[in-house]
Amino acid sequence: MGVFAVEEYKTKFIDFLLKTGALRVGGDYALKSKRMSPWFVNVGDFNDGDSSTMLGEFYADSVISSGTDFDLVYGIPEKGNALAVSTAIGLNKRGRNAPWFFTRKVPKEYGEATNLSPEERIKALVVGRAPKKGESIVQLDDVFTAGDAKYEARAVLQSLGDFYLPLLAIAVDRQEVGIGGESAIESYEQKTGTKVISIVNAIDVYYFLKENAPVNTPQGEIKREDVERMSNYLRVYGTEKARISFGVLEQRVIGLERSVIPACDVSTLAEFEDLVRQTESVADIGGYKIGFELGLGYGLERVVETARKYTAKTLIYDHQKAGTDIPDTGKNFARVCKNAGIDAVIFFPQAGPETERAWIYHALDQGLGVIVGGRMTHPAYSQSEGGFISDEGALEMYRIAARAGINNFVVPGNKPDVIKDVKETVEAEGVNPVFYAPGFVAQGGKIEDATKVAGDRWHAIVGRGIYQASDMKKAALEHTSQL
Repeated sequence: MGVFAVEEYKTKFIDFLLKTGALRVGGDYALKSKRMSPWFVNVGDFNDGDSSTMLGEFYADSVISSGTDFDLVYGIPEKGNALAVSTAIGLNKRGRNAPWFFTRKVPKEYGEATNLSPEERIKALVVGRAPKKGESIVQLDDVFTAGDAKYEARAVLQSLGDFYLPLLAIAVDRQEVGIGGESAIESYEQKTGTKVISIVNAIDVYYFLKENAPVNTPQGEIKREDVERMSNYLRVYGTEKARISFGVLEQRVIGLERSVIPACDVSTLAEFEDLVRQTESVADIGGYKIGFELGLGYGLERVVETARKYTAKTLIYDHQKAGTDIPDTGKNFARVCKNAGIDAVIFFPQAGPETERAWIYHALDQGLGVIVGGRMTHPAYSQSEGGFISDEGALEMYRIAARAGINNFVVPGNKPDVIKDVKETVEAEGVNPVFYAPGFVAQGGKIEDATKVAGDRWHAIVGRGIYQASDMKKAALEHTSQL
């Protein structure tokens, strides 16, 4: 395979994962976190002499490369038990004869609930070489998810005596954030002072596959499009270090820098057809926003087919308000929109951060443009206006989207101060935003006022001001002239 610009043992390890079928890319894999991932690693597949020997050598390379001074290696129960033995053998092959041990997984009797002395606890819990006071211990495990097993193992070790715990080695760092947006590994390092290393991380795997795809594995061929699905996933769920590797997504949903987008909130397909037919030739009409009434009443596919008789401009589906369900449903929503021929979707992800990340990921996975909103045009929406949603919670919807690389956002056109707050929030995340603003005409907003704060790239969403006009083309021209 091609040359990958990392340490040789990392490249060999990825190749090893591929040839053994432990690394799977393509398809959807349910993780312990309930996320649906396009890639998965099962270190548990290494359960014979050959694979266990090689795995131990890769762990040994990783530990040695860290430059950490240590006396023993310790396997975190249960999967770490075998790792302790195989890693000690791997270290021995590299000239380092390191003792190994693991602890029996027993009920939590190692703390204040027991009267056993440290020596008696060691005899009761330790399998292998018993550690001595003041020794430095490298901990080993297969993966790092929330870290519960790592904190528990640390408590066990601390109950056995006074040791140094400078390093924790795992096989693959998925480089994902938790529900709150934090890295579980970074949090563990900050709380414990223990450095966490991995043989490889998600970015190592991605760039290796990007360079070498297509790749044949026991599960079948990994195609280039399978690899790019990893990039979408890591954009949304990845740590800051992972996301930086990809840069800003910069989706261009509308080709124009500024435009008017008719909100097609009409009741019948005939009215929609007439609206598109009359306005599609207006140069600064950037696309059409299709609502749930048309979508549910006639079927999205039929609505798209009707629009495509007259225009190739962007068709945006606004489910009013999509992204308020559980994370799992985002996959089906994105698939339905893509199959119908929709170009982009609008989300107001009020159901929380995991729903927001899931719906964004699945939309990107389907090749859809993604537009995210958090604040609305009507009174009594945010708490500062007498509503339910906290102002900071609404800003967090924008912030999470920006961190995922999203650069298209819905803002209330009749609330210029809110547009300003959102602009500052997403720009602080390194995103140059494109705004989509409803709230004009019937809701009192003025396009020229929104223009002053929205910046160079924004699109006015106008509903009744166009589709209720006696001459819809004339109304479209009037509104576009205000941009």
